[in-house]
Amino acid sequence: MSLETMGYNPEEQLNNNEVPAEKEMGSFGIDKKIEEEIMEAMKGGYDDSAARIAKKNNVSEEVERELAKRDILNNFGKRNHRDALDKINFYKIEKDFVTSEAFIKLAKERVELKLSQGDVRSAHSVLSDLNIDEKFLESKEAINAAESGIQSVLSVDDVNKAIEIQKAFHIDDSFMEAAAKAEIKMRLLKELINGAISLQEKFNISQDFMDEAIKEEVIARLSFGSSLNNIANFVSKAEMNVSSLDDERIKKALKARIDSLEEEKSQEPIPTIFKELVITREETEKVGENS
Repeated sequence: MSLETMGYNPEEQLNNNEVPAEKEMGSFGIDKKIEEEIMEAMKGGYDDSAARIAKKNNVSEEVERELAKRDILNNFGKRNHRDALDKINFYKIEKDFVTSEAFIKLAKERVELKLSQGDVRSAHSVLSDLNIDEKFLESKEAINAAESGIQSVLSVDDVNKAIEIQKAFHIDDSFMEAAAKAEIKMRLLKELINGAISLQEKFNISQDFMDEAIKEEVIARLSFGSSLNNIANFVSKAEMNVSSLDDERIKKALKARIDSLEEEKSQEPIPTIFKELVITREETEKVGENS
């Protein structure tokens, strides 16, 4: 009996045999799946596991180092800079990598980040650990970051630290005044009245600025539809002189707010502090013409 008679066709059988799929290769000539496993372990900080995977799959130390370099550059911003140094030591990465343009760029960005947080001590630590020239602190990028740091520490009322940063980076008094004023406005927005007054006193900000800032906040609240009662409470907390409300901009915004309440048929009462400011539609139009 022939093989064909028995139902065996050699050609057909050959065609039906599964041919192993060709492995997809990664960046450094190794199986892409193996490369991804190693990179995932490195990314998670499991360098021992990454090394075991590499050894098990006969990945050379040279390729391991290249993968480690990629991991450091890709994830530098997500880690403590000393973790990068540990990885460099673990994989015995050559010194040329640490002095490369790509690595130094990331190192300087870390210095800028620390400065922008008002953490000058950590910025110096990064400079020292990563062998970045101290002259970088004189660069425009570093000074801009230090100015952001001043704003950051002022937001938590650390005036002494703000002044320390100012002196260390020779930042103009005009910037400090502008930063203080910006923070005062932010505190008024959040109704942190005592904090706003405290900052005013510490930086000798004029009362004229405070009065104008409070007026702007009242106008903004009227324009954005805050309740009149809430706005009246804000004026009271800010200890604003009622006569300061007699401002054409405030009158115009108040009239628009009241017109809006009338259109909505709202029953919201007009607080006493605003009643004398309620003006007729004809007067409102006159205000508009003169503004």
